[in-house]
Amino acid sequence: MQTTPLLRLAAEVKDGAKANAKASAKAAPNPKAAQAARAVLAVVDRSIIPSYRTLAEAADAQEKAWTAFAANRAAGNIESLKAAYNTTADAWARAQLVKTGPLSLFLRYERFAYWPEARNVTQRMLDALIASNDPKELAPQTLIRDSVAAQGLTALERLLYDGNNAAQLLKVPGKPGEWRTQIGQGIARNMSSIAKDVVSDWTAPDGVRAAIAANKSWKTIFDDTPEAASLLLTDLVSAFRLMHDVKLLAVMGASADVARPRVAESWRSGRSQRNLKLNLESAQAMTRVWAETVPAAHRTKLDSLYSTALKAMDAVPADLGEAAADPKRRALVEAARAGIKVVQVDIAAVLPADLGITLGFNSLDGD
Repeated sequence: MQTTPLLRLAAEVKDGAKANAKASAKAAPNPKAAQAARAVLAVVDRSIIPSYRTLAEAADAQEKAWTAFAANRAAGNIESLKAAYNTTADAWARAQLVKTGPLSLFLRYERFAYWPEARNVTQRMLDALIASNDPKELAPQTLIRDSVAAQGLTALERLLYDGNNAAQLLKVPGKPGEWRTQIGQGIARNMSSIAKDVVSDWTAPDGVRAAIAANKSWKTIFDDTPEAASLLLTDLVSAFRLMHDVKLLAVMGASADVARPRVAESWRSGRSQRNLKLNLESAQAMTRVWAETVPAAHRTKLDSLYSTALKAMDAVPADLGEAAADPKRRALVEAARAGIKVVQVDIAAVLPADLGITLGFNSLDGD
């Protein structure tokens, strides 16, 4: 295709702008670059990798719980599966804030917990999987390319907390329960594999941690340590949009009359409030590591704002969605929403400037 003079001119201007930007960056190095590099490595070592290790351990235990259940389904110990699910969900709530890196590859994030979901797609895909009665559908190579909606925590919650599915799991003898158990096993096995792969990709000699320490690129995710620091700090700030916009505002609506309780995350298992609290606690722990070298007054203020938000979150009922639709309890949800928003605004205003790290746009646009 022939290039027009106008297109050539636009390309030259764009290339020139890039060259000028790189030249300016070299001419005026970031005086806080070393500080930012130390901070991001500390966050990786003391927050990110430990949270993924905990997730991998929980997912492994969950897979073993399903294997034990399958071996003795007549005992009907479905509570062991629910306990394993809740332990894994706890670990996920602490780890899900960081998407940069291995979790962003191969739809791992979505395959571990596909939420929010559109138009109850998880139930439809799970119903199709149940109806297929085909063990080939649970093969690892099949799950990698199949719909993410019938995988992960979201699908397991349906199996364990939907009345019909839970009852079918316990049917002994009976193929419906046997096949549903195989589905649960397959999903749990897939989740354990994902979590282990994520830990391996972070900790391997050629993994993410090593690349950050050596100021090198890692796959197509980042080019050097400054970019990794930018992406990971952006993840922290963006986590507040997940908490505020997706997990709260979408449920609350403009008033109690238009609240949508069943949009709340994990409402079937009664985890909506707990997930948010664990998100917030995880964000606070990560923030404390990031903020170790910032002015003491800024650290104190951030800790105070977190304490206020967590206190408000503690007061939110476990049935967060129903509380948002209840005029008598809605104020409790609103207080938590307001507390989370204040932390979000202050983090975005303080940490990047103090650390000399530029945030990505996606964490800053919107309210």
